[in-house]
Amino acid sequence: MDQMCSCTHDSALPTVDELTRSRVSRRQFGVLAVAAAATVGVTAASADPAAAHRGPQHLTRGEFISLISNHFDWVHSSMYIDPYKLPQPTFNDVKLGKTEHSYQIETALEEGVVSNAKRTFNPRKPITRQDAADMLAKAFHLPASDQNALSRFSDANAVDQPLRGSVNAMLAAGFMTGESRTRLSPRSPLSAKEARTIFDRLTRELVSPPQVMCKPGTTAPRRYIDITTPTDGATIHYTYTDDGSEPADPSTDSPTFDLRQNGVLQFVNPLSSTTDSKEYRLKAVAVKDGMSASSVREFSWNIVRPLQGEFRAQQVKRAGRSQPAIWKINNPSEYYQANVYYIEGSRRGIVFDAGEYGAEKADLKAFIDTIASRPYDLVLGHNHPDHAEQIHNFTSAGVTLYCTDREKAALSAARREDHRLAGQAAVAVEDGFEIDLGNVQVSLFHAPGHTNGLITALINQAGWVYCSDHYGCNRPYTADTTQFNSIRADLFLSLQRQLVADYRKRSRSGRVVEVTNAHQDVAVGMECIDNFIECFQNMIDDGDAAIEPSIRGGISGNPTGPVRNSRMSKVGDMWRDPNWIAVGNSIGAGLDQPRDYLSSPTDAYPSGVTVDYNAEGGHLRYSVLSHLEIDGGRLVGTDVHWAPPSNGVENRLTDKFNPWVFDYEIVVPRGTRSVSVLPTAMSSNVRSLTVNGSQVRHSRPVRVPVRHKTRFTVGVVAPDSRTSSEYTFTVRVD
Repeated sequence: MDQMCSCTHDSALPTVDELTRSRVSRRQFGVLAVAAAATVGVTAASADPAAAHRGPQHLTRGEFISLISNHFDWVHSSMYIDPYKLPQPTFNDVKLGKTEHSYQIETALEEGVVSNAKRTFNPRKPITRQDAADMLAKAFHLPASDQNALSRFSDANAVDQPLRGSVNAMLAAGFMTGESRTRLSPRSPLSAKEARTIFDRLTRELVSPPQVMCKPGTTAPRRYIDITTPTDGATIHYTYTDDGSEPADPSTDSPTFDLRQNGVLQFVNPLSSTTDSKEYRLKAVAVKDGMSASSVREFSWNIVRPLQGEFRAQQVKRAGRSQPAIWKINNPSEYYQANVYYIEGSRRGIVFDAGEYGAEKADLKAFIDTIASRPYDLVLGHNHPDHAEQIHNFTSAGVTLYCTDREKAALSAARREDHRLAGQAAVAVEDGFEIDLGNVQVSLFHAPGHTNGLITALINQAGWVYCSDHYGCNRPYTADTTQFNSIRADLFLSLQRQLVADYRKRSRSGRVVEVTNAHQDVAVGMECIDNFIECFQNMIDDGDAAIEPSIRGGISGNPTGPVRNSRMSKVGDMWRDPNWIAVGNSIGAGLDQPRDYLSSPTDAYPSGVTVDYNAEGGHLRYSVLSHLEIDGGRLVGTDVHWAPPSNGVENRLTDKFNPWVFDYEIVVPRGTRSVSVLPTAMSSNVRSLTVNGSQVRHSRPVRVPVRHKTRFTVGVVAPDSRTSSEYTFTVRVD
């Protein structure tokens, strides 16, 4: 895959290749002209002997289209997960990841800047003046001109007929001139100097037209829309309709699109709808004082969410010696599109989650019966309505429902009688409970955060994790930022590190291989969990500096969505990284309220916290560990509380490391002479981390000699250099 770079230092002259692989500013383009004059002929000639004939200052077609594509920052479809995206168009002579500038060429084709009618692009050929004019006119959506600017050139007839409108528009607007006053030379190569002049004039005088993600022309059950322009400081105005009618042209009186202020536009077929679909049409224009306004762009999306739908299943994993068969199940009429997974081993199966589609409309249990070839149980990830709708259809038929004690209590206290009955029938399982499916075992782990009783499932032999509203809610087309406001971010970080350690202990390979979330279309890897943890680590390390307005609601609230004034922590680019994560939506209070997503002293439940980390500079006072792993022994944990009791059940996990409990016991087998201790500080910015008084590296193992009743200590000095804590670990030989 081409690597995207950002060249920001004037002192280091970037190569043409570096600049054409990055987004190009006007300043960078000026540097490019110098670089091109010195390097284009050399680099191209080494790859293409014919390039020697085009001179040292001429750009290739691939280089020129890259300048355009990178200016607009167009996203290639291979970079993001969206099952509803259109097939990626290409050329016969362009191979993705192999042909130089292949990503930029294909995005320009997708944007209609170039055509593949002739099936080839010829990326190494010099760019001609007329082709450059055509590409720029289409990229910037220049309108046709009534002026016949071509008439002043003696060789105007040499312009290819299909390109005459574009060339004339560029000339009439003054963005391009002839090679001389009387000669246009439309088929001669364009020099790097000319390209710089043209591009600089265009981007200095004309606001670049708006563009959108998700890409238009698609059919999907939901579309969350971001509108951007490459012109810094420009304001975007938009209008839209949801009934297929043409919107009015936007003006400066039209609504302003600002992702930070309002979040994405949420184009949906709402639950109140009386039709199966809605066609959304959007018009947008970008304006800036001192520049000509952009052209008005129009986009459309077909939002299809049938009022009635049939369940459908896709087998995503084939059964193997040490892996189960797995089916992904959904219903196109569901609003939140939360997948259900049926996991079947050699002797038994489990259904993970129970869907959103109304139990009175169709029976998910009956549909599962058409797939299953073994008896099965139901595991409930959590009790939210898009995951628990059909639980009673299973329990009333004698299927065992497994969940945490907190989810069982929440269901038993529900307003709906069918949920109360299912909750009463549910079996509450302990953290780490294992279900034997025959050739594989599935471990269930408690992971409070999104709800108090959320559970995740690990298929031990395969290292596959399945969950609902935890990790990888990474659909960029629905901006699935997930709420984790049931637990404070610092304690949640600690429990997540412990959970990953539990995964590694149970996984036969010692690692997490895949992660699949109900609101996720393909499995991702451990990088997804790493990014997820990093979202919370950043909150601890940087406080409010790590927080930004939610892409769902922004600061002031989205006019087409309910989420308003909410916080978010994000890692990764949602359009360029399948493992991107955004968590929050409601991390604590709104953006205009004091920070409250970190721990502080409380009498509501036994937390052990004595520092208000939400106070000004509070995140600099973390002198605690988030986790401590022992290799060669076992840490005897303690209770961890994160909230007052709910529905008569304590919000508590047992046998865990609690960052605010400072005395622990370590059990080691007889004959053990030393153990490996891996301490991880809560803050990555601690001033000091010691084991038995000796400085150690953050999150790096160290050997510690042990014998019965010996003790070792771990000391932590907070980023503020003043706050400190010491943990004592007493060894017991078993």
